[in-house]
Amino acid sequence: MSNQTHRVLELIRRFNNNEKVCISQLQNETMWFEKSDKTIRRDLDIIKKVFPDTFHLIRGEQGCYKAVTKSLFENITSAEQLSLLVQTLNIADRSNLFDDLNISTSDRAILEKQIKETKDIYLFKNKPFENNLADATLFKQLEQAIYHRKEIELDYKAKSEIVQHIVKPYKIVFMNENFYLTCEVDHPNYQFSPFRISKIEAIKPTGKTFHQNREILRFIKEMQTPLAKYVPNYRNHLIEVVVEVEPQKAQYFKGKKYLLSQKIVKEKEDGTLILSFSVTQEVEMMDLIKRWIPYMKVISPLSLHEKIVADLKKFI
Repeated sequence: MSNQTHRVLELIRRFNNNEKVCISQLQNETMWFEKSDKTIRRDLDIIKKVFPDTFHLIRGEQGCYKAVTKSLFENITSAEQLSLLVQTLNIADRSNLFDDLNISTSDRAILEKQIKETKDIYLFKNKPFENNLADATLFKQLEQAIYHRKEIELDYKAKSEIVQHIVKPYKIVFMNENFYLTCEVDHPNYQFSPFRISKIEAIKPTGKTFHQNREILRFIKEMQTPLAKYVPNYRNHLIEVVVEVEPQKAQYFKGKKYLLSQKIVKEKEDGTLILSFSVTQEVEMMDLIKRWIPYMKVISPLSLHEKIVADLKKFI
């Protein structure tokens, strides 16, 4: 076996193990010691000619390569995780976000192939995705404003009119099948607001920069619904909602958290569950409770129970 054959087989082994290969590091190893960049690139070219989609250059790391691998899909352990990945990639594809992703042609081909194969096995049904999703140019503008902490003015569609808002953008959040721009706002009645990105018509910089509020950052990380309401020291103002779930539906709440704060307080002998949730305001629980009527009822607070009853009476 020639020295070059030995080197090429070693590179293939490393790519097969999903190891990163850097020319500068190889030159410190016995097998490639005192070998020129050109010689090592010839070794890589041999692999590329026979297996053109085996590896690619890592952007931002000069002379470093990684394998094109399916390990991402092999490491997914649940249908729920796979569903999330498929949804995310479908959204990115529909909104032309792939144009701005750091993803090679060969990597994208593998992802698309895996998605196609997955759709032959799974059928993912979701709530309708928002229409008129903003284009990639707007997303890129928002990304830059967030990264450089630039205050911006939004032209925001509110019902039938366009309203201007001066905001400090923190993060783009994907929640309940919609994209939101979460922002700090200088307003006497509220300091935080999520804006549906599909309703943003245009943005422009104000020329000002800002410092992020650490508590608002933590609030964004912990928020459970788009209706979460921020106030300073918000953790001291959380509301506990206690509900009862009848035995025939209890299994769904034992197997899944519908909000991150969901806790099982008690399981009665007949299988009835007593659950608690911590929310920023009662309205955050309204949709969940209504979705499970008549199998769920509010124990406390009484004000939330009365709101649900009033809405049901209006409906009837």
